[in-house]
Amino acid sequence: MELNKIYNVDCLELMRGGDLNNSVDLVLTDPPYEFISKNPQWWGFMKKENKKHLEELNKEFWMSFEPTELLELCKKVCKKFNGYFFTNKNLLKTYIQRADKNKYKRDILLWLKPNPVPINRWHYLIDKEYIVYIHESWATFNSKEWYQNYFTYQSYPIWKKEYDHPTVKPKELLFNKIKISSNEWDVVFDPYMWSWTTAVACKELNRNFIGCEINPKYCEIAEQRLSQTQREQTLF
Repeated sequence: MELNKIYNVDCLELMRGGDLNNSVDLVLTDPPYEFISKNPQWWGFMKKENKKHLEELNKEFWMSFEPTELLELCKKVCKKFNGYFFTNKNLLKTYIQRADKNKYKRDILLWLKPNPVPINRWHYLIDKEYIVYIHESWATFNSKEWYQNYFTYQSYPIWKKEYDHPTVKPKELLFNKIKISSNEWDVVFDPYMWSWTTAVACKELNRNFIGCEINPKYCEIAEQRLSQTQREQTLF
């Protein structure tokens, strides 16, 4: 497949096709959290109703996301299984169980948010996201970064209204994972590219990338971001 390109396709269909088999050094991605619209126009803008309400009122409009197939397909595309998966507390158990079933190593990492959305009705603030790191033995893990880069938690503020997307991840957070778990010119695969932060980070760190994004709107945002990254680099 062509490197350093975003594919406007369903990532699972692409991975099932076999073109990526045994070609990926690192998976770094932010899959859906539980419920996702059947209409790609709404992907990334999920409603906040609870699970029961969604099941009762929106059966035709919403589908449940379950990461098992994604993880199985990642086994096919990776040279050695090596991946970071953003998730929430409800899906955390599934990732752990799949890692244990395959006898992979795993770590639970945290992105702490010092500026969470100030909504705390009947629950604590949503001031963190989980990142499950799953890898086989001998997958790339560089141990020569600064000491503080190996903490299991990192704190970065939420990017509000940045790039017209609600779940943009901090570039510095992705820098950390890419530098530790890949080498220059390795192939980093992001099945859910969203606003393309992974691609921007890869370009700045001299990694190749392949990304999937089913929503054409986010593909346009991604192209704009990457072109801006290219212009910034030409200034130096």
